[in-house]
Amino acid sequence: MICEYDVISVDADGHGPRRVQVCREERVHLEVNGIHVASLTVSPRELAEFACGYCVTEGIVPGIFVISEVEVKGDRIHVAAPAIEREILARPKEIRTSGCVGVIQDEHTMRVSLPIADRVSRRVIYSAMECLNDHAVLWRETGGTHCTVLYDMAGSAVSHAEDVGRHNSVDKAIGKALLSGIDPGKTFLCCSGRMPEGMVSKVYHAGIPIVVTNNAPSAAGIDLARRVKLTLTGFVRPPRMNIYSVPERIILD
Repeated sequence: MICEYDVISVDADGHGPRRVQVCREERVHLEVNGIHVASLTVSPRELAEFACGYCVTEGIVPGIFVISEVEVKGDRIHVAAPAIEREILARPKEIRTSGCVGVIQDEHTMRVSLPIADRVSRRVIYSAMECLNDHAVLWRETGGTHCTVLYDMAGSAVSHAEDVGRHNSVDKAIGKALLSGIDPGKTFLCCSGRMPEGMVSKVYHAGIPIVVTNNAPSAAGIDLARRVKLTLTGFVRPPRMNIYSVPERIILD
């Protein structure tokens, strides 16, 4: 996950040689039922979890129950999901704002609203955001990763992951939760990245009702969140935050 480089470090006191830690990234090729789905750049660990999360959050499979096997061989990840039709796997891809390869989403498949059931207090949200970096071990060492954490509604972390890509960190954290038998619908997602439409759609496909970030959403991300009744909060920096959609899930008192 980490390699070291010799650099010249410059600060207010001068400059000099220094050895620093840098995040590694590798290209992997994801196949589902023997069909190439995408080639992506990821941090080279938790690849099976990444594959499961990616397939769910991109709407390739309806849930973890469809996946019968995941095999990682070198730079190739093979996912077996016998019930999935070939036409679904052949859906066109798009390059998103961060360079992530995602499946082009059909707007008509993202019309079912998420239920408004569990609620979370703003104090729990603030605490979750303040604790985000506690789980970002690689970020503290290198400054080169994004972190995603899933919390239950009481604020306990149930899954977390880091990756060089913010989309990848979301896929890994969700994949780990699914493989552990955790119901994403009973969690909220906290992450360090922007929330454009592609990120919001990942959270929606996983059935997570609330997403929290210390960064900005895009207009398309807000529009999607409002359409599917997903609670989207941005610029969460205690004591402030912006709630862009479905504030009913957040207890403000």
